[in-house]
Amino acid sequence: MRRIARAGVTGQSTPTTLAGWQEFGRVLRAHREQRELSLRDLAERIRWHHSVIGKWEQAKNRPPVEAVKVLDAEFGAGGDLMAQALHAAMADADQARKSNVEAKASTRDEGEEMERRRLMRDAAAVAVGGAVAPVLATLTSAWQASGPRISGASVSQEMIDDWEDAADVHAKRAYIDPPAVVLAALAADFTDMAPHLGRTQPEPVQSDLAHAAARHAALIAGKWFDLGNRREAHRWWRKTRTLSEQSGDTLLAAWLLGREAAYRRADPDEDLDDVLLVAQRAHRFAGDHPSAPLVIALSAEAQTLAMLGRYVEATTALRRAEEVFSRLPSQSVGLDPNWVYFDRSLIYTFAEEVKLAREAQSTAEGLYPSAHHGAVTIALHNAALHARTDPEQGAQQALRLVETLPVARRDVRVKAAARIVLDVAPEKARALPAMRELRALTMGDRSA
Repeated sequence: MRRIARAGVTGQSTPTTLAGWQEFGRVLRAHREQRELSLRDLAERIRWHHSVIGKWEQAKNRPPVEAVKVLDAEFGAGGDLMAQALHAAMADADQARKSNVEAKASTRDEGEEMERRRLMRDAAAVAVGGAVAPVLATLTSAWQASGPRISGASVSQEMIDDWEDAADVHAKRAYIDPPAVVLAALAADFTDMAPHLGRTQPEPVQSDLAHAAARHAALIAGKWFDLGNRREAHRWWRKTRTLSEQSGDTLLAAWLLGREAAYRRADPDEDLDDVLLVAQRAHRFAGDHPSAPLVIALSAEAQTLAMLGRYVEATTALRRAEEVFSRLPSQSVGLDPNWVYFDRSLIYTFAEEVKLAREAQSTAEGLYPSAHHGAVTIALHNAALHARTDPEQGAQQALRLVETLPVARRDVRVKAAARIVLDVAPEKARALPAMRELRALTMGDRSA
């Protein structure tokens, strides 16, 4: 039976890939023991032999996609097991690529790229469904092969347009779906683009291809960040900047730098002054002409300034963003029309402008679906407001909001929003049991 991914062309594990599957096994065992099930009990429920399940827990074997899906559903893990398997599978795929490069240092052929793409698609299958993933891969390859290539290029205009459209879809789903699910879909699309990015293309084609790839790379960086892997996130943000430069589109560069700053300000280990420099660089790229990227850059500046305690400057940047936004066409492409309520909620919560913060939160209520990232975050801002006057109530409210989310949705930015409760509560209140519990919940995952 097909595995999620192989460790490499030899099928042997490396310390990096083994660590991923050991973590999957640890999480699987924790779910089983939490329900007081023996290996045999679980085997009867999911129709896999107990000895095979034991090997998955010990990282001796990789579970097939179908098994991961069944286990996640059996335990009601909300995508937690799928996310762990995706981490491990993508480490396998990366190791396979490195093994191929080391084995054939002087040559790269189509076979290596096909192997890389197959492995990444197997990883993506964790999220999109094992049975349909091979069919999707075959149809996608056939669709790409059927389009006429641009003269001197390895891609068709249809392919580039499709990748641009895909970036829009991924960006919308990123507000709703667990980060691991979005990352899997992004992995499949980016690995389709990767071979063409490595080839010489006519200049206009190279620019258009880099444009679509930069948008995917930025989303990949954001999802790695949400999953707690800062190292991978920064690697992909560097890739985003390189691709943005190759595209020659300064507004795209402004847009994506603004997004980078908006993510990074949620990292408790970041130097916020450095994050502010990224937002200000985005502003310089955007210039002064009204545009969606200028709104994004000003928004990132305002958010970061508020977190630095520079509330007057934050409010000034927010008002400038609102003024620019008012001059844009309605439904500007890619810009969340409700962004202003999010920013007001965040900035006025930090600035202790209780009335203005509550107005923003009240207006935003009902604008987002309940599962939307914005709805969850604004609700956590409201908990922070309560924490100023009733720390115990605010902390309990934040705990309930986070704990009701599926584990796979408790990403880094959600935890950062919950930590605002700790930031704004009176110093003497931080020893309260609910505060300590919230601190443990939101600071426990500090990956490299």
